[in-house]
This record gives sequence, C-alpha cells and structure tokens, in this order.
Amino acid sequence: MSTETIDGTIETATVKQSNAKVSIYDAIVVRQPDGSERRLEKVAVAPSVVEMLQPGVQGRFYTYKALDHKGIVAVRTKDGRSAFAIPSGNERIMMMAAIVGLAWVLVMVIARGGVPILGALLGIGGALGWFSYRKTRIESRARFDADSGYA
Repeated sequence: MSTETIDGTIETATVKQSNAKVSIYDAIVVRQPDGSERRLEKVAVAPSVVEMLQPGVQGRFYTYKALDHKGIVAVRTKDGRSAFAIPSGNERIMMMAAIVGLAWVLVMVIARGGVPILGALLGIGGALGWFSYRKTRIESRARFDADSGYA
C-alpha cells in the first residue's frame, strides 16, 4: 500500500464507468510543473472528488495504491477548493469475508470439532485484506490533513 501526492494540471480525464459510489477512469493525465506528464490508468475515484477532476484544474492530487486497485482520494486546487473521499467498498467486503469466515470456523469447531480450511482461509485472508485497506485509508487521510496549508 502506498500513498503519493502529485502537483500539476489535469490535461485529460476519461471516465470508463461510473455509478453512485465510484467512478473508474480509463486514464487521467496530469501535466507536472516541470513539464513532464504523469498518466494514471484505471483509477477509482469517489463522487465528491470526481467533481474536481476536470481538464484545466490545477492543484495537488493525492493518490493511493491498495491490494488490487489504485485511485485518487483527494484534491486541493490552486483556488482553495478541496475534497477527500476514498472508495471503501473493498474494505467492507474484506471485513465481511473475515466475519463470515471466522464465524464459519467457530460454528464448525463447535458442531463437528474440526476447522474448515476454506473458512479459515476466508477469515484470515479477509482480516488481512481489511487491515491493509484500512491502513491505506488512514494513511491517505493523514497525508491529506497534514498538507492543509497547500494552495
């Protein structure tokens, strides 16, 4: 898991698919102050941040990479606007997988006296995934809050 900040101006932002909870961009191209281009491909963005990802917007963009996806979690523009939101669907899915897997193990230990391998793998994998996504969310928020003076 990692977080990063990118300063620059959005040149293009192509939405691949969108729903009420998340938009998936095919590509977002950011022109950095030194003239180089930064291309972010297949990124997930929450609706309150999507509104600020328009071509020509200048500012600081906060990105993350999690287990199986990456995205932009926040934006601070040169004109003083800011937004933070991280898609949390995968974090919730992992938490549910951990709960279901560990409950399955508990029921099977009580009922049959044995540990189901699939239940144990689901519970452990879900717990590890949940902790990982949660850590990324907390790290992203801390980075955004620590940079509140950017303008």
